[in-house]
Amino acid sequence: MNTATETTENVNGAALRAVLRQVPSPVTVVTARSDEGQPFGITIGSFASVSLRPPLVSFNVSKGARTYRLLAKAERLAVHVLRREQAALAARFADPGRSPEQQFAGVDWRAGEHRLPVLDDVLAVLYCRLHARHRAGDSDIVVGRVTGAEDAALETDPKGVPAADPLLYHQRGYRALPAGVQQESRQSVQRADEAASESEKRSARSAPETPAPKSAKS
Repeated sequence: MNTATETTENVNGAALRAVLRQVPSPVTVVTARSDEGQPFGITIGSFASVSLRPPLVSFNVSKGARTYRLLAKAERLAVHVLRREQAALAARFADPGRSPEQQFAGVDWRAGEHRLPVLDDVLAVLYCRLHARHRAGDSDIVVGRVTGAEDAALETDPKGVPAADPLLYHQRGYRALPAGVQQESRQSVQRADEAASESEKRSARSAPETPAPKSAKS
């Protein structure tokens, strides 16, 4: 394989972008309200899990983003995981030419926890409180503490098997998971569930019996 190598001192933005284009990323839309109560949102391709205890997630926001100043003041956020069919919704909130009012025009949404604007029919929603914000080069790293969650999978399957495929961003375009991955996911969850059930049964069989309490003597 032919490769082009640059030292870390000489890597430029174009070279880094070329490498990062090889990495698929989940597509999310982060929404909040301005100080005046106006809903606004931004499409994010850098969403990541940070910690389970405490529950923390993160994403990056470019300082050149139209909603950067609004998001810098937000203490409460809603992170939406989009379905594979929602590329148009992602493009809407990624459009720098749309004002906050125009972003939500014609879009189905509701007021969720803490009056956060919540988009309808998405794959999942995480309600977050601002935990930390770090300046990093031309972007800010925003860390949110998860305070609530809505998962569409739980509405159709109590085991939490995905109800639909997520939307991904790869090679400058919105993508979906390859055919068959959804079925593999369901089978994987089923196998894990069966293994956990069998483990619980073995533990129950091997556990020592608790002796019956002795009756008090008169």
